[in-house]
Amino acid sequence: MTKSSILAVAVFDNYWATTLAFARSLGRQRVPLHFYGNGAGRWSRYCTRRFSCPPVEDTARFLPWLSAKVRSGQITRIAPTTDLIAYYMSRLRDEFPAQVRRTIAPLAEIEACLIKTRFAIRSAIDGEPPLATASPDDLDGVMVTASEWGYPIILKPKSHLVVGSAERGRLVRDVADLKRYYHQYPVQPGQEGLAELYPELCWPLVQQYLPAARQRVYSVSGVKDAAAGVLAASVSYKREQWPPDVGVSTIQVACEDQRILDAGLQVVERLLSCGIFELEIVSDGDRLYAIDLNPRAFGFIALDMARGADLPWLWFRSTIGETQPWVKQAPREALVARNGLIHFMKRITGKATRDEPDCVDRHNRALPRVAISMLGTWSDPVPMLISNLYLLRHPRSLMRSRAAGVPALRPAPEGR
Repeated sequence: MTKSSILAVAVFDNYWATTLAFARSLGRQRVPLHFYGNGAGRWSRYCTRRFSCPPVEDTARFLPWLSAKVRSGQITRIAPTTDLIAYYMSRLRDEFPAQVRRTIAPLAEIEACLIKTRFAIRSAIDGEPPLATASPDDLDGVMVTASEWGYPIILKPKSHLVVGSAERGRLVRDVADLKRYYHQYPVQPGQEGLAELYPELCWPLVQQYLPAARQRVYSVSGVKDAAAGVLAASVSYKREQWPPDVGVSTIQVACEDQRILDAGLQVVERLLSCGIFELEIVSDGDRLYAIDLNPRAFGFIALDMARGADLPWLWFRSTIGETQPWVKQAPREALVARNGLIHFMKRITGKATRDEPDCVDRHNRALPRVAISMLGTWSDPVPMLISNLYLLRHPRSLMRSRAAGVPALRPAPEGR
């Protein structure tokens, strides 16, 4: 086996931003990229080789196949681009080479991040209570909890394991809503085995609703080495998200806030020993609540890369024992990452948010404003175009509903 093959990174192909970001980051560094399965990434200019594989969502077929590839040495490194991939890597952690194994979080850590009821137990920021989260056994119990907290409440999956990513959760405004939407989620085909391991994931959890979640959701994102610690960390916030109260970012703004950074890294240090991470924090007055921790690449990772924190490259270097941290520089540009197709569709329908100066960090208003795409770049145009077209037509992508009339969300102010 050649040295190039040993250092190759396996990318399980799809149409998402994380995959395209890994291709661009590592491809520019001439890291061999082996794309498995069908998706936009296999058309990347940085794709070294293409292979077939079982569907990633079919755990019963995919996990044994992946185990055999790792044990044989055909796969030594895997880009952590989705929840399922991060979970599979952790399940097979002991089968990877020792140098790579040290960059894969143990299963207990991954479960604590991906299963929100477990995350809630350990997510409290020092000096602050955790966000109220509950998992009653039945509708009567949920109704009691909702009555005690008061409406509205958030109803959402405990994890995207088992049920998939199509269900994003919802805002429940009254008892009628609760009776309508509280039910068992269907198991994603192929993940019946995971449902047997984690039967509780078939049912939603309830969470206290914070109106500030529409305006003040920050992210602390970066990468951590098991021995050297955090190699890079940045703060940004959601200017727009879909769905509005429980959704993914569609416009993400770079900012500087030491209080948010310190609070976020405190939670990351407690829950995750290594790997790429993105922690979401809601700022509600003087209180901070950690609400989610993604132990893998995330949708706006291109924003971190544009700031100089090339997280996929830092992650790869960690897998070969190089752990030099990112040296942060004073910003020269005010950076905003956005989903380009959504922005374009809102423009042509007259529903776009105006590019006002307050859409960037208030300390950086004097800097030139630069917008970057979350989903690919023109330097690697084919996968970017394929991904955008796929998301436009795919019925489960939420693309059409995102571009529909949604009231513009006000930006989150920096600071306390």
